[in-house]
Amino acid sequence: MAKKKIKLNVVLLKNNLNIGAPETFIENYKQDEEIIFNRGNINAILYKKLGVYRELKWVKNLKNKIVGNFDSDFPSNQSSGVTLFIEVQNRIFAINFGTLGRFNINKNVIEKTFGIYTANKLLNNDLTATIKSAHSRVNETNPINKQRQYGSDISNNQLFLSMEDNEALKELAVISYASEDFSRMIGKYSSLNVQFLFKNTEIPCFQYLQQKLSRLLDIYNSVSTDDIKKLFKGIYPLNSIEAETLNEQLPNKLITSTDTFFLFEPEIDYDLSLVATIKIGDEFYDELSLSSYLMKNPQPSFENLIEDKIFFLNEDDDIIKEWSILECLYGEIEENNTNYILSAGEWFEVSKDKYDRISQAIDEIIDTDFVIPNHIKENIKAEIRQAVSQKPNKKINKENIFNTHLSNHIHGYLFDEAAKQINLYDDRFEVCDVLHQNSFFHVKYNYGASALSHLFNQGYVSAKSYAEFTSKYAEAVNVHIPDVANHLSPQPDNVTVHYIILNEKSQDRLTFFSKMALEDKIRTLQAMRFKVNLTWVRDIY
Repeated sequence: MAKKKIKLNVVLLKNNLNIGAPETFIENYKQDEEIIFNRGNINAILYKKLGVYRELKWVKNLKNKIVGNFDSDFPSNQSSGVTLFIEVQNRIFAINFGTLGRFNINKNVIEKTFGIYTANKLLNNDLTATIKSAHSRVNETNPINKQRQYGSDISNNQLFLSMEDNEALKELAVISYASEDFSRMIGKYSSLNVQFLFKNTEIPCFQYLQQKLSRLLDIYNSVSTDDIKKLFKGIYPLNSIEAETLNEQLPNKLITSTDTFFLFEPEIDYDLSLVATIKIGDEFYDELSLSSYLMKNPQPSFENLIEDKIFFLNEDDDIIKEWSILECLYGEIEENNTNYILSAGEWFEVSKDKYDRISQAIDEIIDTDFVIPNHIKENIKAEIRQAVSQKPNKKINKENIFNTHLSNHIHGYLFDEAAKQINLYDDRFEVCDVLHQNSFFHVKYNYGASALSHLFNQGYVSAKSYAEFTSKYAEAVNVHIPDVANHLSPQPDNVTVHYIILNEKSQDRLTFFSKMALEDKIRTLQAMRFKVNLTWVRDIY
């Protein structure tokens, strides 16, 4: 008999929570927001969240910035959501519905590893299961990521080969053909999207849902370290119980090991150019600075790190992004000969050999001999100031100004122009920002992880094209080099890919995930016989 498929978004809450104390896991709990329904003999809460009627932002902009005020009524919007909290084996599951359902949950009590670990374990247990798609935090060229585009399944017996490059896995979609409870699940951090299977006689399914959730919990509880290491290649997230000791030590680590921690932007899905200022507490800053926070709160508790907020504001003082200090805190520590990474509020364990290999690879390419003289820096800053004064409301391309001065200083060729991008077999890309003899300089201001990923990939794509299509590549580049004596050779020899990071922050730091992305490019470029350098340049802007 065919079964009914019901797709639900499931979240597991941390241990030791009592469903009789909803204020401990429901954000801003109000008893009158509970919905009365037939619970039977199941411990459960149905909780609603209604948004407020408000004028749409585009309507406000239309009135204030485009046509002026008017009397006609425009639509207002109201978002809403409901969350079903249900007790299973003394744990609490939350199932969200609607736009605002997820905001009912206090995000500090979410078991972050539940989704990704459970999907992983189902894949390991069920030899008939297949990977429909996966997404890695680091490697954009991960072969499994391409399956999202092509839609083909990867069988379990191809698992290890297929997932070999999938470091820092953050999403895994699995199809099960043997389970009688689920046909598909997408494991993520914080949640698990599950396609449950119910008999027609089990609809409505509430009274039967607890049994299915119990089986999910059994799968999650059975996860072992070996299970995790099959899909997390040398770096895997710790669950809340494993992270407890590290969290207890964290406040003291911030004070005694300040050089191993810094603040960074944990998300990249926003337009950085819209950020006018950063607010921490009641103070305003130009950059995220851990030292500035510790000056205001020299001995923060772990609760302070959760409760104290960081706001990114635009010119109208509207909030673009909001995070806790903990979510913005990055650090690396070593305990009992094991390396741990704190990133976006989560702890990751890193195998010793991977940590040492990647750290060494980055250290070996840092070039401190390449220096921009102070008088060149002063000229760059003067030109930027002049551009800002002449066009105060226009975004200034500071990188281009730096690249122009760099090119003149080293007597190179400026390629930071759209007209100097080249085409090879209908593939258009940037050669570099500045070319000097056999050194390809790729420059990026240190905005964050996404900008750095673009920087590393830009250098890789250009060099790879040179190695694969040497004559065509050299011919296309030489069109923009008037001096024949400086033309590229059709045979790459002694070529350097030189990354330059313009950094006005207080520390020259890369997160370990950025290091992993760069190290992947270093290994490939060096295998193609390219030299790779990295230089930090500060005091430019």
